[in-house]
Amino acid sequence: MATSRRIIYTTPHEQINLLQSKGLAFENTEFAVAQLHEYGYYNIINSYKTPYITMNSGKKCYLPNTTFEQIYSLFTLDHNLRNSIMAAMLDFEEHLRAAVAEVVARNFGTDHNDYLKWENYRDRRVSRDRFSLRGILGTLQQNLMSDKDPIRYYRETYRTVPPWILFKGTYFSTLINLVRLFKNAQKQELIRLMYNIDESITSLPIVSRLFSETLFVCLDFRNRAAHGGRVYNFEPRNSTHLLNNSELLHIFPDLETWKTCHGVCQLLGLLSCFSYMNPHYTIDSSLSEELNRHLTNYPQDKSFLESILGLELLLKKVVWISPKSKKYHSDPTCSGIKNYIKITFDEEVFSLNHLIPCKRCCRDKYQNT
Repeated sequence: MATSRRIIYTTPHEQINLLQSKGLAFENTEFAVAQLHEYGYYNIINSYKTPYITMNSGKKCYLPNTTFEQIYSLFTLDHNLRNSIMAAMLDFEEHLRAAVAEVVARNFGTDHNDYLKWENYRDRRVSRDRFSLRGILGTLQQNLMSDKDPIRYYRETYRTVPPWILFKGTYFSTLINLVRLFKNAQKQELIRLMYNIDESITSLPIVSRLFSETLFVCLDFRNRAAHGGRVYNFEPRNSTHLLNNSELLHIFPDLETWKTCHGVCQLLGLLSCFSYMNPHYTIDSSLSEELNRHLTNYPQDKSFLESILGLELLLKKVVWISPKSKKYHSDPTCSGIKNYIKITFDEEVFSLNHLIPCKRCCRDKYQNT
């Protein structure tokens, strides 16, 4: 029988004392107090300490030279990456809704009494009844009675709700499971729209499998991001091994870049196959920027991040400068700088122009590169 343990409230100053007793160093305690107040001990420390923990005499302690700022930097990387994934998945949802609505309307019409008929789809055996054909069509029928516009407006004004309106009020999981219940002709049509590939390729089982698994990987990441979970090391339950499939590599040569990846880089590889690339670009840009920012200050983290992502990291040192300052920054939000410009770091050029590192965010890291 498990024994109960009391959970005691501690202030940020008490939390810092506890962390120092375990070997964690602090470069700026005022900064640490502010961030612990802002985000909480659990969200910063408990969620991101694992890569920096070791065992000493049977007790957990921090690896030598690990700082609070290093853990907070990893927290920031994940925080910003999560926001970009959420934005990308909302964008992808909107694009998928439009494509699904187009296929449904083209094949079954715009009247919900027609396009929601049972015979338009195929039932599949599922573990949860709500994802069966009866469950999905039942959910869509309930959505038809929504008291929110534009569904209500179309129902009351036109006595019908076209698919592009109904799907706007439909959960991503419902939409994906509706696609799973498409018959072959409609599914191949949707695949052709999403990938912009030849009709002869859409009928290949491996392409259909890629499409289905990609949708569920996207759903896993969307839900993870929406609930504030870690994403930089997230392995979705619907993880796929298709990126290294020789048949798919022939159809989508760009997958060669991502064939050994997993986690968020696997998501990037899957998204790179679609003709609509904005979701891929959104996440890729954020991940690249955050990795460069973090590893510029903490290059010792490169190997463990490579292991997590399944990708060799080739880093460019980038900094941000303001036309009105002689300082350069590793953090574009540092000290409230405005009108900043992102440039590649060049020690010789910076020295000739008398540019110096910001003491707050660079901490003299660039002087030793």
